[in-house]
Amino acid sequence: MTTTMSPVVSVEDLRRAYRAALAGEFRHPNRARPAPAKPVATEWAPGPGEQVVLVVGACGGAGASTVALGLATCAGDARVVECCTVAASGLAGASTAEMGVTADGWVQGTRDTVLIERRSDRVASIAVMPAPSATAGPLTVLDCPADVDLLVHDSGWLGALARTAAAVLVVTRGTGPGLRRLEAATSGLGADRVHAVVVGAPKRWPRPLEQALGAHGRQLRTSGRLIGVPHDPQLAVDGITTDPLPAALLAVVAPVLESLRGTFR
Repeated sequence: MTTTMSPVVSVEDLRRAYRAALAGEFRHPNRARPAPAKPVATEWAPGPGEQVVLVVGACGGAGASTVALGLATCAGDARVVECCTVAASGLAGASTAEMGVTADGWVQGTRDTVLIERRSDRVASIAVMPAPSATAGPLTVLDCPADVDLLVHDSGWLGALARTAAAVLVVTRGTGPGLRRLEAATSGLGADRVHAVVVGAPKRWPRPLEQALGAHGRQLRTSGRLIGVPHDPQLAVDGITTDPLPAALLAVVAPVLESLRGTFR
């Protein structure tokens, strides 16, 4: 009786097979490999006369997109650039008219006099976020939902802006966890540059909420850089649609815009 020996498989062969299995190549062995990614922008500069406001969320679902759109609405002639992957868009239903997709993948739409730009593709991380398209407009509001800890250490153009902008608007929720996240975000960005909006905060803060406000938060409030936006039940349920933003929201956001514009002078 003859015994047939199986060929010996090397450790390197096993490693290659494991990597192929993770990539799904065992299902589609003949498929083409993905094309190399396009070069990522590490620098971005606004156009002549273009003012830039960076809006970041201190926590998920804080309402940063709503506040960013509110700033642009109050400004009138402005654009909002949503810096996130297509699947995470909070502005997908905000435009009243769609204008198509730019060559570099920005979906453009309008809402009265506001231009809205959002990604048409999946973006793996903020480090590979394409730079905004060129504009001749006077104001660009950047809506960035990335974690602040990651943002300030990012090597791309968004990270550079977060580290160097004269002012950054941080949006959070009127809850204990939301205020603790505000404290952490303010510490990471530098309290002297931060303006804060607390969404859903009551006019009279209950004691637990007051106790949750940290030293940086109290500093912001004392200097007039922390304001509350009232809760809007319809906006909380429906999200941003083509309906006008609540008048109460715009009334609160308008002075914030003027305060931020004061940092450009």
